[in-house]
Amino acid sequence: MKKYIREVRDLIGSELEFHIFGEGHPRVFFTGGIHGGEATGIYVAQKMVRFLEDNSLLKGSVKILPIANPTAFRRLKRTSPYDQQDLNRIFPGDKDSTISKEIASLIWEEAQDACYIVDLHCCGLWGSSYTLALWRNFEFAKNLASMLAIPQVIQSGGTRGQLFTNACDQGIPAVIIELPGGGDHGVIDLDAAEECYQALVGLLVQLGMLAGEVKKPQPNFLGRLQPVQVKEEGVFIPILKPGDAVQKDELLGHLNDQPVHSPVDGVVIMLSPAAFVFKGAYVANIGEKL
Repeated sequence: MKKYIREVRDLIGSELEFHIFGEGHPRVFFTGGIHGGEATGIYVAQKMVRFLEDNSLLKGSVKILPIANPTAFRRLKRTSPYDQQDLNRIFPGDKDSTISKEIASLIWEEAQDACYIVDLHCCGLWGSSYTLALWRNFEFAKNLASMLAIPQVIQSGGTRGQLFTNACDQGIPAVIIELPGGGDHGVIDLDAAEECYQALVGLLVQLGMLAGEVKKPQPNFLGRLQPVQVKEEGVFIPILKPGDAVQKDELLGHLNDQPVHSPVDGVVIMLSPAAFVFKGAYVANIGEKL
């Protein structure tokens, strides 16, 4: 195992700690903490570092960057306190610009030799795990998503400036895994973390990088997320839970004793717990069945 630190300097310093295991092909790059508060993804990346430290039989190479946005991580926020830029909207970055753009440039440089990229994120405290992929745009992205034992695959809207979308544009298979957890208190969902960790290990087995029984996952490929907003304020009471299958017009819950329905057939990806909500609030996201 090789570990190295690359430093980004502005008025303050920011160090990115990379861990490299093995050598040669295929080359896999795992990243976590592009958004500083997304703690479950960081935890999984760190767990993969510990796992590979104890595994000397790796074929090919794995590069891991557990905390891609250290200044944001130190305050468990989405963005750096020094420039307030969203790191996952500014790739490929600019080495002669703000600290976040310089970090993006450095990470982009590190990603150029990757054969596969998996970027670990969090979808909030009330969500269920899913892979976000440009699976309808790129067959290689669909193939990568199909090797990950994460139950749902959501079609990305394709916003450029994200590490995985820009990588796909360059022909590098790349996806995001969104995990429950995160927030200002650095919440880690341990069950989701274990599922993701096993999915990453399983990916390495399928790629022939680790010994083990090859188990082909069968994730459910869905369209884009369809948000559900409320039209008035009140108390929302859910009756389903994240991960449930749902049909169009099926009851998701009640707002002030009035029904809130699913707009499409699909899977509940996010559902608010019982809560006071205000007009326009999002109480659910549905992965649309195609």
